Amino acid sequence: MNIEMKRSRKIVSMAMVAVMATASLSSPQTQQPSEEQVARILKRFPEADKDKNGKLSKEEIEVVRQRFQSRQRNRRPSAAVPLAQAGDSQSLKETLAVMNTRFKNVEVELLEWPDELHKHLGKMTKLALLTRPVEKVEEKLPLLINLHGGGPRWFNMSFQQQLAIAQQMGMKRGFDLAELAGKRLIVLDPNAAERWDADWLDTMLDYVLKTFPEIDHDRVYVMGYSAGGGATWRWINQSPDRFAAAAPCGFTGGSPQDDAKKLAQLPIWAMAGGEDGRNPAGIKKMVERLKAAGNANVKRTEFEGADHRAGGKAVFNTVELVDWMLGFQRPKITE
Repeated sequence: MNIEMKRSRKIVSMAMVAVMATASLSSPQTQQPSEEQVARILKRFPEADKDKNGKLSKEEIEVVRQRFQSRQRNRRPSAAVPLAQAGDSQSLKETLAVMNTRFKNVEVELLEWPDELHKHLGKMTKLALLTRPVEKVEEKLPLLINLHGGGPRWFNMSFQQQLAIAQQMGMKRGFDLAELAGKRLIVLDPNAAERWDADWLDTMLDYVLKTFPEIDHDRVYVMGYSAGGGATWRWINQSPDRFAAAAPCGFTGGSPQDDAKKLAQLPIWAMAGGEDGRNPAGIKKMVERLKAAGNANVKRTEFEGADHRAGGKAVFNTVELVDWMLGFQRPKITE
């Protein structure tokens, strides 16, 4: 058996395991969840334990699942979009139900781009993830956009497969950082089937800012790791005035021909694993170019001994990144 076949079998196996893990909340006919899962569910939904015995019956698990789906339908009626008939949309809802039992600060929901908008989003998939704080607040909230990485095999997977494998491998996304930080902000994790394009992302952001009035337009942040880090760099180079701060991480650092002067006013924090090939050196040179262009709010972090995968985990465990970003607002544009 060649290496590629072994890798393919491993990926499929991991995806099946993760999908099976969602079964504990997907049907009243499934088996009782583990003690750890029960503890997480009860922490988030203590009222689910009707008889107060510290356990959950199949019927009680079904109530939790229905309640979570009801929250998704009713939370923001003004911005609600009917779910598409995409093959994995139901599996995604069930996966999110499980994910949300382990979060105490945030709640992740599915967002579907309308057909007319999606025509202009290139190879972005129809579904994205939107994360909000559990605590309801009235004031406008900052928005953090996280762009995922990935290579050809990753881009060829469905959104459901990506989430399943990410869970098994310990890969993180924007919603994980939001939960860890526990701050009042909205996080958008869009999804793409190939290399990100800045034009698609500008179109997406136009729609998001128009559709969600609760977002503070002067506190929009963007970050990404690996291919997502490169995409973050390309996007801020194309549209630097749209953001209050950015974190392009785990990539080669862009080209020396990029015009660093256009980013002189944008706070940027770049990170990479110290053992991640040419990425740490590339990011170091990128930061030097930005400083030379007059950027006084640029910094970098190198995670000692971390390879590419470990560097990604370290980025999404850096709570200070969120605090740092939230300290900046987009400069006011005078007419």
